Amino acid sequence: MKTVKDVSEISGVSIRTLRYYDEIGLLKPTELSDAGYRLYDNKALERLQEIMFFKELEIPLEDIKKIMDSPNYDKEQALLTQKNLLEQKRNRLNGIIELISDVMKGVNTMSFKAFSNEEIQEILDHMLGCMSKELLKQQIQKYGSEEKYREYLATGFSNEQAIADVFKLKSIKSLWKQKKLAMLM
Repeated sequence: MKTVKDVSEISGVSIRTLRYYDEIGLLKPTELSDAGYRLYDNKALERLQEIMFFKELEIPLEDIKKIMDSPNYDKEQALLTQKNLLEQKRNRLNGIIELISDVMKGVNTMSFKAFSNEEIQEILDHMLGCMSKELLKQQIQKYGSEEKYREYLATGFSNEQAIADVFKLKSIKSLWKQKKLAMLM
């Protein structure tokens, strides 16, 4: 068992933040010592790591709690989704960095490919195809049209609420299984 101080040192998460996570029910200590100190086991540390992965995608704590506490939460699928989203973010940033380097070297290029969101659009196409008709209908009602919903999700790769919505989709498991299979072919 690890104390709050130990967990803070291991994770880099402040003691104050760990206390706050306990207050909001996001990360409860495994048990309390006789003196009332919070103690965490390895399972709690795994949950903290998962929380940190979600935070890296800038998902609000409230949504992280809803996602992780959902009876449909699938840790493996969440990790696969997080990995894919972070890889896309990295690839996009690498492309922009390379473009900046070329411009700084004096390369006369007017390429805008680094700003393309083609991969995101492919994921959205597939995701919307996997959604139940009922869920898609709810989202269309909420956003006014399918196109507006797509725009919301596309901008969501820099919008924490939209990313949280992606994780909340019941069909996310089949989306990433199919995406994974497509990548292997």
